[in-house]
Amino acid sequence: MESRINSTKKNLILITIAIAAIFLGYLRDSVFKTINALQRAWDLNEDYFLPPFLSFIENYEYETLSNLKWVLTILCSSLYLFLSIYAIKTIFNTKKHTKIILFTYLGVFLISAIFMTVGFVWHASSAKMYEYSRFLMGLAQSPIILMILIPTLKLVEKENSKTSKE
Repeated sequence: MESRINSTKKNLILITIAIAAIFLGYLRDSVFKTINALQRAWDLNEDYFLPPFLSFIENYEYETLSNLKWVLTILCSSLYLFLSIYAIKTIFNTKKHTKIILFTYLGVFLISAIFMTVGFVWHASSAKMYEYSRFLMGLAQSPIILMILIPTLKLVEKENSKTSKE
């Protein structure tokens, strides 16, 4: 009976994580699209009407909004990292799996930073390097890494149990 309760609790936690990930993704997308639309409107010298929950950004300067997007990128990536760690701990409950999530995110951050650095140093490639970096950080700001790692880790676990039985 206790394992059934633990299983139910585990499923409720995972459902809560999934709902949080979906909500965070929607919120992140809405905020970034709004900021981008506002900046584009300013570039074209047009009016843009902000949704009420973001009306406070109308008073920010263009550069401040650009910097805000960097801060939001780091914040959203960190929140997805937290959700991923919590999900992995709920499913596997091992430090090894938690380290895999941490190193995966750190790897994505590091490779993204390398692309940005290369773009700053070699200006001719800056647009392409920014595109690569943005793609990688887009992965970190979504549940995609988790969606890849959970089945991968489950398969590895299954293969390890097969080979240990033989």
